[in-house]
Amino acid sequence: MLRNRVLLAVSLAVGTAYIGIGMVGPVRVLYAEAQGASLEIISAMASAFLIANFIAQYPSGWLSDRWGRKRLMVGGLLVQGLLSAAYLLITDPLIFVILRAAEGLAAAAVLPSARALIADATPPEKRGAAYGLFSAFFNAGFLIGPALGGVLATTAYSNAFIGAVLCRLVALLIVLLLIPSARSQGKTAHERESAVRRSRALLSLPLLGAFVLAFGDYLFLGFDLALLPLWMNQHLGATVAVIGIAYVAWAVPSIVLAPLGGRIADRTRRSRLILIFGLAQVPLYLLYGLADTSIPIIIGFAVQAIAYALVQPAVDAHVAAASAADARGRVQSAYATVGLAGAFAGASGLTVLYGLDFRLPLFAMGAAYGCCVLLGGLMIRRSEARGLVAGPHQQQRPPQPAEVEVAPV
Repeated sequence: MLRNRVLLAVSLAVGTAYIGIGMVGPVRVLYAEAQGASLEIISAMASAFLIANFIAQYPSGWLSDRWGRKRLMVGGLLVQGLLSAAYLLITDPLIFVILRAAEGLAAAAVLPSARALIADATPPEKRGAAYGLFSAFFNAGFLIGPALGGVLATTAYSNAFIGAVLCRLVALLIVLLLIPSARSQGKTAHERESAVRRSRALLSLPLLGAFVLAFGDYLFLGFDLALLPLWMNQHLGATVAVIGIAYVAWAVPSIVLAPLGGRIADRTRRSRLILIFGLAQVPLYLLYGLADTSIPIIIGFAVQAIAYALVQPAVDAHVAAASAADARGRVQSAYATVGLAGAFAGASGLTVLYGLDFRLPLFAMGAAYGCCVLLGGLMIRRSEARGLVAGPHQQQRPPQPAEVEVAPV
């Protein structure tokens, strides 16, 4: 894996870019508030980003398949850098909402293209390890970014945004210098027709299982964006520093163990990993809901991160194996789009439950996540048994005409 230049370049570029994202994550709201933004405007900023990112996901994937993954990453990183700089020039809080929407559009161009590039550059038998390494860099960005941003913000909020701009520029240089441009090749009419059929196979059984998993997985993202800091601070007595420690407790095991999880995913049945270690996380939500202090949450996050590090590379490798080469960008974008739908459901539905009782969102999230893992994992297991997707040491059966459109569930 360490000899794969494209994999290392993509992982390093995304990790560096997400250091920049992490730098301004805890600062942006405070900066907007200092410029006179109301709570409604701050909420609108978050909504604008999520909605724009949701809308742009599939078009970005389509463009990456048609226009080129490297080009789309370059464009997305360049626009992200310019938008981070724009915060330093604007003082009207309403414009911040527009900036966040634009950031959502630009962000959609980066991650699906990066994941598709990894699938393009990695043989099927090593994709689990490849996505495990990628996850380690990705999580490292989220760990390092907030720490650096917090230090820079102690002098001035603007310094965090300057740091974010520099990180995007470094990531842009990595992509430009280290990732080769794909050669454009002409296609026959038969190849074009085959690509169209494959692009319609987003509802095939293997991908449907992955989409169900994505929806359940992203429920926690919605809870994180809308409620987690509020829940820990108001009901568990956690300070901002303790909340930060909880995030570190999640990030460190993910960084360390994700490469190991990827190697395991290349050696065993992926549906087995998904079902065992996915369902193992469900009791932790019960623990979170019953907790009255932050200590069980920090311990639970560390344990859950270990299980998650053994699940996510298997899911990523499965999605890559179930994607046709001409439609990988679209598949990755569809996967992220379904996940964002889960985040919306989590942010809105769990907020309603939170108003009734602060413990209810944790219980409901655990039940919903468990159902998604069970359903999605069993769908993936069935697709493996039918030869619709190749797992470790398995040969994928060529799809039959009826299966190209929509496989029966």
